[in-house]
Amino acid sequence: MDLRPTRGAMPDPLALLRERVTSAIAGVPFYAGLYAPFGRPPDDDAEFVAWFAQLPVISRVDFEDVVDEDRVNRAHASASLIRKQTSGSTGIPFVLFIDERVASFRSWRFRRPHFDAGETSPQSLEFLFPERFRRDRQVRVVAEKVTTEVGRKAVTRAEKSYSTLTDALKAPEQMYKDLSAKAPATLIGYASSIVRLSEWMATAGKALPSVRHIWTTSEMLTPEGRSIIREAFGFEAHEAYASVEFGFMGWQPEAGGPFTLDTDRLVFEGVGVASLDCSDAGEVSRVVVSDLLNDTTPLLRYDIGDFATMGAPMANAPSFYGRIDELRGKSNDSICDMAGRRIEPFALLGCLKETLGAAQYRLICVERGLLVLQYRPARKTATVRLDAVMTGLRAIVGEPIRIVAQEVPAIRRENSGKLRPIIDLSTIKGAGRERLLHDLHLAGLESVAAS
Repeated sequence: MDLRPTRGAMPDPLALLRERVTSAIAGVPFYAGLYAPFGRPPDDDAEFVAWFAQLPVISRVDFEDVVDEDRVNRAHASASLIRKQTSGSTGIPFVLFIDERVASFRSWRFRRPHFDAGETSPQSLEFLFPERFRRDRQVRVVAEKVTTEVGRKAVTRAEKSYSTLTDALKAPEQMYKDLSAKAPATLIGYASSIVRLSEWMATAGKALPSVRHIWTTSEMLTPEGRSIIREAFGFEAHEAYASVEFGFMGWQPEAGGPFTLDTDRLVFEGVGVASLDCSDAGEVSRVVVSDLLNDTTPLLRYDIGDFATMGAPMANAPSFYGRIDELRGKSNDSICDMAGRRIEPFALLGCLKETLGAAQYRLICVERGLLVLQYRPARKTATVRLDAVMTGLRAIVGEPIRIVAQEVPAIRRENSGKLRPIIDLSTIKGAGRERLLHDLHLAGLESVAAS
């Protein structure tokens, strides 16, 4: 069955959700045990929505010690599956398995903003993601272990491309040459890569006149980055919402406006920042998502790790949302003061931009009360006024606070290719924390002088 109907509507979301929950209880040991105290899913829609809202909210932490065969639906155990893994930027790399048709559909859905803007050809859309994102491993989860399709070697599968693809990690000059030859109308890709391309274009006096729409995704688009894109292209960038766990999740029809969510294949809920109670529209909430298509490794009431202001509830389910008014950043893109008060990422970024100028930077919360500011001056001869930086950060975060300034030769991307300006390590423990400390060049932190 092809999951990419060009005109047909998807089945009723509540019917799909009930189907996923029932299937998870019957075929996935993890969910069978988790949902056992709640009884059978009700048949009435209103009763089912109320019943579903009482189920536990989970996150990747809950899967950390769950073996693959206990979280993969037994009905798919002998099928050829697509293996996807998150970047591990929270300290816990998360692996899920997806049916090949679902994986193809998720990639295809990234075209929605492009067509919503009035474009008619998929070939005029250009993705700027790392090329490796188009290669997934095919595996089988059988006999209590993961095996590859051919002998001991993993089979890589090139995703069917419904548009062209430029490697987001190329040098900006090469990206520009590729895009000039393809003349796309729309760019969708990593925020940092599009900003880097825009910065190069502005400096070199180059233009891409065919480009009429830009959606950034996967990373925070800072006010500075937005300004750089505007200077190079002459219009405002929009943002798209996506994740490894769920693929394409939503998009901004208008720059700076609310996000239209992909509600025919995903269910969106909001829960309290400090509790798991359902939140009201307009409140800053944790975003909880359920996948209506992934029957292989079901993700139901899954805390994606994002903070957002939720829009108006959907008519058929008061606890479900079809719009996000504002994305407020990832939980690991924000930090807390010693009292546990959450500091807005853009407050920190505004301070860093004002005090560091053109320097590159990354702010890392190693633990509550300890921040590390990594920075690289724009030029070898440039000076950075650290006193102004420290004063500004202390005013925002409050005392007591220890801030370590660490001049580095480069602000390197994470292994996923992402470039995040704020990272919170304070809630990460174990081997994942040690790996991130090493990857972020913080292993020798005690040797760095504190300010």
